[in-house]
Amino acid sequence: MPSGRRLLIWILLCLLGLTGIILSFITQPLFFPELKLGDVAYQDLKSTIKGEIQDEAATKQAELRARNSVVPVFRQSRGQYEKFAQDIQAELATIKFIQAKIYGHAPTSSNSNKAPEYYELYIASAIPPKNFDAFARDLSLCAQKVNRALPRFSVQDSTFWQPAVEEFLPDDWPADLRKQAALLICRILSPNLIIDEDATNLKAEQLVSVVRPVMRDIKPGTVLLKKGQYVREDNIQLLQAAGVTGQIRWQLIFTLVLSLVASSAFVGVYLYTFQRQYLFSLASLGLIFTTSIIACSLAFPLSKGYQPFIPIPALALILTIFFGRPLAFIVTAPLLVLLLVDGTISMNNCLALAIGGSAAILSYSKQRHDLVFTGLIIGIAQAFGFLASLAFLQPVSGIAALGKMIIVQFFGGITTAIISIGSLPFLENLFGLLTPFRLTELTNAEHPLLRKLETEAPGTYQHSLAVANLAEGGARAIGADTNLVRAGALYHDLGKAASPKYFIENQLGDKNPHDSITPEESREKVLNHVKDGLDLAIKSGLPKAIRDFIPMHQGTSIMAYFYHKACMRDGVDKVDPNSYRYPGPKPHSKETAIVMLADVSEAITHSMKNPSQDEIEEALSKVFENRWQDGQLNQSTLTYKELQQVKIAFAKVWHDLHHERLKYPTTTTGRMPMPPQPVAPHN
Repeated sequence: MPSGRRLLIWILLCLLGLTGIILSFITQPLFFPELKLGDVAYQDLKSTIKGEIQDEAATKQAELRARNSVVPVFRQSRGQYEKFAQDIQAELATIKFIQAKIYGHAPTSSNSNKAPEYYELYIASAIPPKNFDAFARDLSLCAQKVNRALPRFSVQDSTFWQPAVEEFLPDDWPADLRKQAALLICRILSPNLIIDEDATNLKAEQLVSVVRPVMRDIKPGTVLLKKGQYVREDNIQLLQAAGVTGQIRWQLIFTLVLSLVASSAFVGVYLYTFQRQYLFSLASLGLIFTTSIIACSLAFPLSKGYQPFIPIPALALILTIFFGRPLAFIVTAPLLVLLLVDGTISMNNCLALAIGGSAAILSYSKQRHDLVFTGLIIGIAQAFGFLASLAFLQPVSGIAALGKMIIVQFFGGITTAIISIGSLPFLENLFGLLTPFRLTELTNAEHPLLRKLETEAPGTYQHSLAVANLAEGGARAIGADTNLVRAGALYHDLGKAASPKYFIENQLGDKNPHDSITPEESREKVLNHVKDGLDLAIKSGLPKAIRDFIPMHQGTSIMAYFYHKACMRDGVDKVDPNSYRYPGPKPHSKETAIVMLADVSEAITHSMKNPSQDEIEEALSKVFENRWQDGQLNQSTLTYKELQQVKIAFAKVWHDLHHERLKYPTTTTGRMPMPPQPVAPHN
């Protein structure tokens, strides 16, 4: 855990980060409250202005009454003339058949069992057979005139039209005949008036256009909606016109703040328990807070029609890349739920984003070229999540609308994936953190800087490889970032490539140049390897997270050899030990502290001739205790317990690399002179 000034900075960062996330959630309900249909009034909603305002709901009611009062405009249908004529002829044929039966001229059998109507019997009896054909012609002509000229509404009893039909019949017919003939025609007639929709709508619009707006006098403080009532279509416009654009929902705000504090505390407990290296890393916390704040801040403006593009899947992917799957899930899940609770996103889009975020977390691969495939998976998963939500929630009407929404969801997922992938270099540079992709590139043996170090300072290169092996084992023992430790170890002595001969591992038996110069000159030569390393690293574009290993692997430790040499020359009292210390800074992370310990451990153990395992462990104990007592690790968050775990890991790595080998018999030819004797089986 950090201490002193670094602890204060850590506390300030946590407070600022938590405040930023809280503000990203409560800014809208606190400073830009909105009224939505279905909202409940948490207090009496009162007018804020004085004057006369239009009551939109009452005005609409007046317009509706005017529209409903319109008498429909009808037009006469001009169809079915031929069928009407056929029906008239069929009816006359029936009457003629009845007449034939009356006069005894009809066939003995008939296919019709239907009882004749009274008008049929009357006409058959009243018209002589010799005059029936003339009567039928006159009746047919009159019926056609009636069908064409008489406007007819839909009625329950067709005899309603009888008086009007009689007016079309010949005046010289007897009254009873006219009546029964009219009933015959009415029986066949059908309504021919239909509503003229266009004319009726035009008439309605004319009536609505003259309706005067309903005005309402209000004063500041007039209660427009009482506490507990719902915001509905009939009152929301009145509220907005009266200056009531929203209400501060303190209960929701309190719930959001409390939930965010609890969620942050839960994330902190998880980090402390399982990934403590991120909890006390200012850069890691800065990245987590920053990306979370940006994602949540974008949610509100994007909620107005662009909810599929809310970058929750992007946040999940970024956190997975930098910190792993568990942390990504623990951070994004509560944020998504709270966005749903405060009404920023709908349930459909919440499920779609949840599926897309889960796909981002689960489909992530440490191979950079697989990120494109991951983006495609996110888009498909988000579209599928939205489609699946329709089975449980409100469905979309129409295949076209459904297809459009699915396409939008797919491109929303693709877009957030592109944003997350494109932001990785920026985030790496801003926070000094490295993705696994970048670390893989940096630890490649063909990297130009490593090739330069191997060529110009081969001894230092081999030393760096040995330090990397030790450091990687130590990092694994305490759960530190093994990839970062290995990369930092490979570049920690990069500056020695500028003056390789001033470092013993590169002298290869040659004369040591420090033997012919003063301790002060030697001190400057050795100090320069830190400065030269930083200059070369900056010039070559090494990330800050790697550059930090160059000065921090020495911290502010003392150059003991040259300090001792100066004391032998001038006396202990005349030499300031601080002048022989490295300028620092001290290691500020577990990873840089492990490389510091690995560097000095490798140098000590390499100088020992045929040491035993016990001697190695004793030497490591002295080195570790020296660095601990000298205060070199007090800013690294490395605990004393972890220090001992790293020491044990170093001893194991050394043992694995220097295990005893089988000594083969030597011959002049390099071959065994005879086959070995068979070994007796072990009973």
